[in-house]
Amino acid sequence: MPIAPRFHINHIRNFALQIARAPESIRFLQIQSTELLLKEIEEDLLYPFDYIVYRITGHREENVEQPMLLGSALLGDLVALIAIVSRTLDLSADGMLTIEQAAKKLNISTRTISRLRHEGLIFHWVLEPHGRRRLGCSSFTLEEFASRNKERILKASRFSRLTADEKQEVITLAMQCEGKGWSLSEVAATVAQQSTRGHETIRLLLQQTKATVNTFLQPSSLTRKDAREIEKDLSLGCTWKELTQQYQRTTGAIQKSIARLRTTRLKQMEISYVELDVFSRSDAEEIILGAPSVQLVEPPLLLLDSLEFNQDNSTSEMDETAIVSAMHLLRRRASTQAQALPYAPPSKILDRIETDLRWSFLLQQKLIIAAMPSALAVAVQHVGRPLLELPSNRLLTLVEQIIQIVGEACSKLDPSKGQTSSKTPASVLDRNLPVSDIQSKQLRAAAKYKLFTLECPFHGVVPWSNLIPTQQLPQLARQTSTELETIVSARFGWSGRPKTIDEISLEIGISSVKVARYLQRWS
Repeated sequence: MPIAPRFHINHIRNFALQIARAPESIRFLQIQSTELLLKEIEEDLLYPFDYIVYRITGHREENVEQPMLLGSALLGDLVALIAIVSRTLDLSADGMLTIEQAAKKLNISTRTISRLRHEGLIFHWVLEPHGRRRLGCSSFTLEEFASRNKERILKASRFSRLTADEKQEVITLAMQCEGKGWSLSEVAATVAQQSTRGHETIRLLLQQTKATVNTFLQPSSLTRKDAREIEKDLSLGCTWKELTQQYQRTTGAIQKSIARLRTTRLKQMEISYVELDVFSRSDAEEIILGAPSVQLVEPPLLLLDSLEFNQDNSTSEMDETAIVSAMHLLRRRASTQAQALPYAPPSKILDRIETDLRWSFLLQQKLIIAAMPSALAVAVQHVGRPLLELPSNRLLTLVEQIIQIVGEACSKLDPSKGQTSSKTPASVLDRNLPVSDIQSKQLRAAAKYKLFTLECPFHGVVPWSNLIPTQQLPQLARQTSTELETIVSARFGWSGRPKTIDEISLEIGISSVKVARYLQRWS
């Protein structure tokens, strides 16, 4: 497992992050409790989540509905929990075996050690005297795991290493494919059919052998840096033909690298939402997302040049409930789909998630605008004077703080608790507004009609601001064609809610491939 282990169960991942924020003594004790629990988990049994929490923390939550977790998934996730929490502690490396030493002791490969960690073999992050952190396993833990899994270790040790003769035989078979124009992976697949070894084992051997590497040379994989550069090139109008020539890859390979980058971004985002009772209805999405107040959204606000917000357009209580419910539902759907994304998912799935996030932002923007008048009134009370009388640098800082606090409060609104945009954010702001430094200093009044401007004021309230436009895209698209203007407007929320490529295709009657081609420099 890498520094950030892969979790199968989102509940355990969130639980691990909670433990990592506990006091040091608590973290240490709960790691020990987790290690004891691991010895009792059986792969084929189901365990309620509250039982896992109770065994680790000693605290049991009285929740009626508890997810049931499969033991085989729990084994790897609890090992991952220990790894995450141990990295926040300065555990000594004294007497802790490295991955290589553990593999040698069991007579297996380091790759098998990584597989065994998913099956319950515990490694901690430990600190060496010179300050380097590494993964370490105690001899006692290793021997105890091996004694509980004798057959598994025996099988792995018998099948872990190729002998010198076997290696030479594989290389000889591989070299017979010279001149056929095959890739190294294709050669490995062919040799695997004639061998008792797997495709991956043979491919790794061929990658480590100079003769086969020189004969079946493969370009290195596209990195995340390459994918970011490709995204930038596309936004500047670079064609796929130019990119395939530059990177010596097929269009499909380049598109997959971009998909992997988008997937990584989505998985790393913290997409929070409030779970509402109405979500349990079978027709929840149809009813909530179909409300007129949810469908009709304003485009992203790109410039705030006044602190006068129009209160005449305030939404009704029913409309606001619909907007808040839709915002949380979209975030919930995006979060669930993002966590389930495979390594290189289809672009349609990524498009749906990103569109949901754009839509939820525009709904949140509605709530922020509705909350600003009462929030600014609270700020005036704190400062003790009209905000426009503050020096410009302090005014900008204060407004940015207000937007951040109000934006976060709007993202957590819960209609079932009677929370509203006109009252709740102002109340939160009243408790949290950090203006003590402004109040403690004598301030000189600013020019009465000094201009106030703040670009993309609400973008920073969500982790997915990279998906929100920062320019008037329809105006830019109009310079190319009115058709492109229509597509861009529908994509980013200038003509109602944001839409996916497939939805735009159906709406304007052109193929989704053509829509995607139109949008490649705008996404």
